[in-house]
Amino acid sequence: MSSQQLRILMFNHEFPPIGGGGGQVSYFLGKHFAAAGHEVHLVTSQFRDCPKLEVVEGIHIHRVRAMRKNPNVCAVHEMFTYAVSSSIYGLKFAKQFSPDIVQVFFGIPAGGGAYLLKKYHNIPYVVFLGGRDVPRQNPDPPYYRWLYLALKSIIRNIWDNAGRVVSCSDGLRDLAYETDSNIKIEVIPDGVNLETFQSVKRDTNPKKVRILSIGRLIPRKGFQFLIRALPQVIDKAIHEFEIEIVGDGPYQDELIGLAENLNVISQLHFSGSVPYSDLPQKYYEADVFILPSLAEGMPLVVLEAMGTGLPIIASRVQGIEELVAENVNGALFDPGDVDELANCLIRIINNGEMRVEMGKKSTQKVVPFDWKNIAEAYLRLYEDILEQES
Repeated sequence: MSSQQLRILMFNHEFPPIGGGGGQVSYFLGKHFAAAGHEVHLVTSQFRDCPKLEVVEGIHIHRVRAMRKNPNVCAVHEMFTYAVSSSIYGLKFAKQFSPDIVQVFFGIPAGGGAYLLKKYHNIPYVVFLGGRDVPRQNPDPPYYRWLYLALKSIIRNIWDNAGRVVSCSDGLRDLAYETDSNIKIEVIPDGVNLETFQSVKRDTNPKKVRILSIGRLIPRKGFQFLIRALPQVIDKAIHEFEIEIVGDGPYQDELIGLAENLNVISQLHFSGSVPYSDLPQKYYEADVFILPSLAEGMPLVVLEAMGTGLPIIASRVQGIEELVAENVNGALFDPGDVDELANCLIRIINNGEMRVEMGKKSTQKVVPFDWKNIAEAYLRLYEDILEQES
């Protein structure tokens, strides 16, 4: 653990109760930094009646104007207002706080404030790459292609001036190199709280195989492919099964309509959002976890599912192949491939002993990803940067 007590300033446009995995990453890292004796301040988006200033698990939260309307989805203009507000606020607050180092979660929209602090006050910063902040071909939503084109030089500038760029997976690092092959990118994975997400014993022959999926109901998460696969699964599964989808989002009505049209709605249960404190119970009640996403950084829900001893069915996207080994702790399919997805589900539903054995392998495989280990890796990185700077 770091011997030097650091003043750490963090920027993230999302922080619980808004956003997805990226907000959780900043929460868990900040919590562990604060527990280790470091002073941590985070600048995030104002949302509804959330207090402008509060302390959460030792993290000093500062919320700035961002026009954020939806807890699950952030529109481009909302990101832009956060980028402007957080940059102005960060410059003012840094005079009072004098941070040793700045941690940015997502170069766009959170990197502007850190870039200015580096230029005007020579404060080093680290950029965390989380997923959609990295330009890619065929993005979801499609109009991001034009956004990437417009912002590519800004993204490269933010990366190039960082003390370090950190990717949460090898796959995302390789994707980032397509935008800028000259930068050095460290890989530090996301983590999981293994005290909260503990393994439980499961039956090889339950009355009904319970399949869980968790994520924002947006096209990128790929629930439409899961629903389209269900007629094949119903036809070939030898055990009864049900699928629970936890999460909210603008795509829900379309997903329900698709399930009704395919006559598979009886196999599905849309639970909506649940408090984070209730998520462990959802995992404990499940027999299988599935993530049919089209793009990820390193999904926290997969790490949490592994912690609770679940076999994983997931698409082959960045951040997944580091976690899921084919026929060891789960099964993989190409993103959007409905037939392959159906075959994975059928195989794991029909073989209870294999399912339980895969779950045990998940528990073993996830041990190094405890948040305490991940936070220590970041602190070592900060100390290396500050040593080089001095």
